[in-house]
Amino acid sequence: MKYLVVLLSLLCALVQAAPLKVGLHDSAPWAYRNAQGEITGLDYEIIKTILQREGIEAEFELYSYSRLLKLFSEKKLDMASPVAVPYPGAFYSQPYFTVLDVVVTKSSSPLSINSLKDLEGKTIVAYQQASEVLGPDFAATVKKAHYLEEADRVQQFELLMNDRVQLMIGDAKVLAYYATKHYGAKSIKSHQILPSVDYPAAFWNRGLQAKFNAGLLHLTESGEFDQIHAKPRL
Repeated sequence: MKYLVVLLSLLCALVQAAPLKVGLHDSAPWAYRNAQGEITGLDYEIIKTILQREGIEAEFELYSYSRLLKLFSEKKLDMASPVAVPYPGAFYSQPYFTVLDVVVTKSSSPLSINSLKDLEGKTIVAYQQASEVLGPDFAATVKKAHYLEEADRVQQFELLMNDRVQLMIGDAKVLAYYATKHYGAKSIKSHQILPSVDYPAAFWNRGLQAKFNAGLLHLTESGEFDQIHAKPRL
């Protein structure tokens, strides 16, 4: 019996020592690989800083958004960020991941986009699951447009820049980063007709949720959160 107790204690220690599996959405400047192949980005640095302060070892990986949600729903990840949909049994952090989705045109385009109604009849490309994330009014509107969803950012921009679509919809930070890096900062024009949304990270462990929220509060109050956001990413 004594040996069994020792064995169980060792097994528990091994389980506790296993690195946390963290999945992030592969989307610069939030989370991406730099020229050296290392993961970096706003969300990566925020989460890594919080977990390190809590003494939690973690392994990070990047995924397309649909893949990220699938793996988290299957409990193959201990933590995922950002998570825009509810999962029974999951725990969520305080919302901290602020996304402002915008409608983008080429700078040379004469189109004026002032409301959802202006999307009707247009050719549009958006990110995966945008029609679900952006709500029922958006979903109803794009049914009256020539609308497609594309996971590949390169393909999205090629469609817009080659006039295969008139409009592109996505996170303002992401589109500005990509446009500046590959086409020049003045290559696109943004039209803000959608509200910003704050998303949380998600966990399968309540204790981890509590530790993350405490770390997030410290990061915000110390000013480190704003410092991470202010760092240049190009």
